Amino acid sequence: MKRLVLLAVLSTGCGPGPTTTCPLTLTGGYPATTFMTASANERALNDRAESLVAAMDGAAAQPPVRTTRPALDMLWTTGSPSLSSLTAAPFGPVMGEVFTAFIASQDQTWTPANPPNGGGLYGKYVFSDRGVDVSEFVEKGLFGALAFNEAVKRLPNATTPESVDQLVALYGATPTFPQDDKAPEGKDNFTAKYAKRRTPPGMSGSYTIIRDAFITARLAATSSSCAAERTQALDTVRQEWERVLSATVVFYVNASVSKLQDANADVAKKAGALHDLGEAIGMLHGLKAVPSASRKITDAQLDSVLTALKAPTFGTATVFRLVTDVPPDLDGLLTANTQLATIYGFSADDMARFRTSY
Repeated sequence: MKRLVLLAVLSTGCGPGPTTTCPLTLTGGYPATTFMTASANERALNDRAESLVAAMDGAAAQPPVRTTRPALDMLWTTGSPSLSSLTAAPFGPVMGEVFTAFIASQDQTWTPANPPNGGGLYGKYVFSDRGVDVSEFVEKGLFGALAFNEAVKRLPNATTPESVDQLVALYGATPTFPQDDKAPEGKDNFTAKYAKRRTPPGMSGSYTIIRDAFITARLAATSSSCAAERTQALDTVRQEWERVLSATVVFYVNASVSKLQDANADVAKKAGALHDLGEAIGMLHGLKAVPSASRKITDAQLDSVLTALKAPTFGTATVFRLVTDVPPDLDGLLTANTQLATIYGFSADDMARFRTSY
């Protein structure tokens, strides 16, 4: 409720918020006048990220589509800016490690074993020998290590309409903010898609909070008299963006546990459970690459949550034990959600809502 009150203050200029004489009405629609031109580089960056993940997903397609290490490296390093040039420095070596694991696994079949015995295709997904879904680790890792990391670097200097447009594109939204990840035009993508999935239709939630804050920031950026309102709105974006990533981890942990609770789960269901967990693990490792001063969750807290998910690092993960040990340590997985609820102040209602993808 406090976050919603803050947003109302930003939108009206009333109450205990900024005391400037901002002459503008900071509500309404998001102006689209400069978006396409201003965000061209960011949208191209998003396209390259999608192409990289698609190249890895092809190994699990039917018929499979093989790729090579030079092809992955080219997608990673090509462009101005490239994915590699904007991704947080700590994540770069991890990407190299993941690419190596993927190339070694794409032509193999994975049989979960303790100790691990090489990665490969299991169900519909390609896993590392440690049981981590490699393409999901890349995709969801870039949500934090690339998009969120680049956004928090730019926030202090996002003083023009064009710079706010660029942040919207990094987030994965468009000026229409349809709250729809399947819309024929301007659909929500990347983090915006997951903010949509964490927000029940017709209700206030992460999607609407970030949307309204971006509208406030974009309108305020047209007047120097509205600098305080713009700054406060962008800080709301930063805080809620991180909450979306962590709330989505909660969703995927719940989804994984639900599948693994089935004592008669077949390979397809077990693979789906590890796939879900791979999304959560990727998001957290990507967030860990963001400088600690730019996020609420601390390094120590991230280490604790990732240990609960059996993946303190990509190379030392023991996710495979969730399908080799009988019974699997599901209570251990769920401690990750408990920790995230405490860190972010997620309420019981929040945690119940995060079980659903809207």
